[in-house]
Amino acid sequence: MQVAEASNGLGALVVHEMHLLYGAKFAQQWEGLTPRELKDSWNQKLAGLGESHVRRGLTACLTREWPPTLPEFLKLCCPWLTPEVAYHEAVRGVSARRRGEIGNWSHPAVYWAAVGVSTVDLLNSNYGAIKARWERTLAEELSKGAWPDIPEPRAALPAPGQTLASRAQAEAALKKMGTGKLLEPRSRSHREWIEKWEARIALGGHPTKAIAEMLTHAKHSANPERI
Repeated sequence: MQVAEASNGLGALVVHEMHLLYGAKFAQQWEGLTPRELKDSWNQKLAGLGESHVRRGLTACLTREWPPTLPEFLKLCCPWLTPEVAYHEAVRGVSARRRGEIGNWSHPAVYWAAVGVSTVDLLNSNYGAIKARWERTLAEELSKGAWPDIPEPRAALPAPGQTLASRAQAEAALKKMGTGKLLEPRSRSHREWIEKWEARIALGGHPTKAIAEMLTHAKHSANPERI
């Protein structure tokens, strides 16, 4: 069977490119169809996809020794149709949003499925543990046919120890927690206050810049000969 070269439509484009990539392998796979029937069949199955989707699938074919079946090609064009592929994309996307980036999303349904499952569960579960819920949620999102835009991420939280606060802000915050006196080294001995903060830091605590400066000053006042 001779395969018709591309003339019009995505079906013709795929048939032409598959013939260039696979030659007789592709022709034998579709033996029994006329060139027109072959092109029309691909056109029908690719309905609703854009050229960018189709070219993504064709690019994926470059690593395949044998031509894909039509269902396989659709998954190459639309990776979100494969739940596990979409899951790993969602994990990467959610992690990016935690850093204040929008993330790389192949389809908005993947993002909204991630929201539906919850980002906490996505980041703290492996695929096996979340598989059934993920597949169900993704299928529900894909069936909607229309999706809101993916929103911009919230600003990333500062890294521990990088929060800047004035003395007044630190006092107000600690007063709410009932620990305001920790900011008053002169209300008790410098050494006692220093030791409490050193113990907190040893356990992983991160003083704000204002408290760190006060701690340095308190150490200097308590032991001037050591500075």
